[in-house]
Amino acid sequence: MGMRKLLSIVLLSGFMTALWGADWASQSGNPQRDGWARGEEEIVRDQVQGLKLLYKTKVDNQSRGLASLTSPIILSNLITYLGFKEMLFVGGSSDNVYSIDAALNRPIWKTHFEQEGDSTPASATPGCPGGLTASVAITGGSSPMRGGFHRSKKAPTNEGVFASGFGRNGYVFAIDSAGYLRFIRQSDGNAKAVPPVKFLPANSKVSAINIGGTIVYAATVDGCGGNPNALYAVDLGAAEQHVVSFPTNGSGLSGKGGTAIAENGTVYAQVDSGHGDVAGDYHSTVLALNPADLKVKDYFTPSGSAPAARKGIAAPGATPAVFPWKGKELIVAAGRDGTVYLLDSTSLGGADHHTPLAQTAPIAAPEKSYAGRGIWGDFSTWEDLDNGTRWVYAALSGPAGDAAKFAVTNGAAPHGSIVAFKVEAKNGKPALVPQWISRDLLAPASPITTNGLVFALSTGQSPRLAKKNGSPYTAAEREKMASHATMYALDGTTGKELFSTGDDAATFSHGSGLALANGRVYFTTHDNTIYCYGFPAMQPQLTER
Repeated sequence: MGMRKLLSIVLLSGFMTALWGADWASQSGNPQRDGWARGEEEIVRDQVQGLKLLYKTKVDNQSRGLASLTSPIILSNLITYLGFKEMLFVGGSSDNVYSIDAALNRPIWKTHFEQEGDSTPASATPGCPGGLTASVAITGGSSPMRGGFHRSKKAPTNEGVFASGFGRNGYVFAIDSAGYLRFIRQSDGNAKAVPPVKFLPANSKVSAINIGGTIVYAATVDGCGGNPNALYAVDLGAAEQHVVSFPTNGSGLSGKGGTAIAENGTVYAQVDSGHGDVAGDYHSTVLALNPADLKVKDYFTPSGSAPAARKGIAAPGATPAVFPWKGKELIVAAGRDGTVYLLDSTSLGGADHHTPLAQTAPIAAPEKSYAGRGIWGDFSTWEDLDNGTRWVYAALSGPAGDAAKFAVTNGAAPHGSIVAFKVEAKNGKPALVPQWISRDLLAPASPITTNGLVFALSTGQSPRLAKKNGSPYTAAEREKMASHATMYALDGTTGKELFSTGDDAATFSHGSGLALANGRVYFTTHDNTIYCYGFPAMQPQLTER
């Protein structure tokens, strides 16, 4: 074979790899919040030990309190003025959004949002940092259902905003500190081509953006800016944009992802405490909401009395995740005590709204002096196509309780861990069967999974929610209590550690998460640094900025 022909084949192969690359489109990868990188081909169990730090990039964002950078988002294929690019997008707490060439670690653009209207930026506190807090998003993300998530049959009014796919110039969605939904053109960072939409109250603390069809969702949490906690939605495909809201009359939505969206567009969310007209008093209540008007379609509330909520103190909780199992659509959720529930999308809690398909014993050790014990963040789940086994993973802060019986342990884990379950059929119904608990992790972030691997981030933060007397820590006190972030790759069937980033990170990670696409895995830290790991043989150059 001639050199010219060989070079042509190599170039064509590279082009096709870029053409068919996978995106990581939003928090936990997709609207269903399942944390599964389905299209990944390079990062596999036999090769994961070869991961190396390809680059770390520090951007000029200014942290606000503990907040700095949001979870990374990856767009595989875009034609820009610089040619074909795989784009890394990340939001910054000082109303910034950044785009970086994910392969070459080169900045492409930075967009800063100036204040709209007469809103005044709030002072930053550990619980309410102000600024941009929600993870940014792009349209897309693989669906575990039937090849895509719900889309409106009509052509959207703002069709260009929803452009996606090879060669199409779409937009990054972001929410600024003034509560405006912003649209940033992916190719060049232009945020003025599409006017912003007033979406949320100013100075809110916002969970991740989710997109289902032409509807954009986001929730406010922790009562920041003096605003009550609520879920908000706006249909950008409508002739006129009208924001609808669903107040929780209590705590904000649980977890980092805020909402999970099913194939038919139904929105799932969990509320730790509060009250609603349909479901009554909330107690780790899972709600199924109509996508257009956020009316309650169904709900599940665990049996028993709710623990007393402490004002100003966050409660454990995870965003529900949606996945298919043997012809059913299931939802996984967690209670404040670490009990994990499986729910049927056709009837969340049965006739009495209190009966799940399955539940575990309480996984978390009993809460003690604001120690922050429980399941936090988002779930991760995948199906082993070789044998049809469905796996579910969750991030546990603090030690496991005495009732948690795992078949495999990987050493003492007093500070936190990833816990794993199988979904198995028992007496014609699904059951959650505990499988393993990982090595010790400090306040772990939401896990993600691919090819029988689980990636876990020990954030380095203290899991404590408050001082023993219930008073809050200052940002400086929390920074002093923190260590540094470490990412691990674990065997998805045993929890065995296969890879670690060691002491690479200089500081802790706060309020962010992991992202994985096209042979690279990413996380961010409090000093406004993005870390990228992959295989050096695939990387054109290794740089640090």
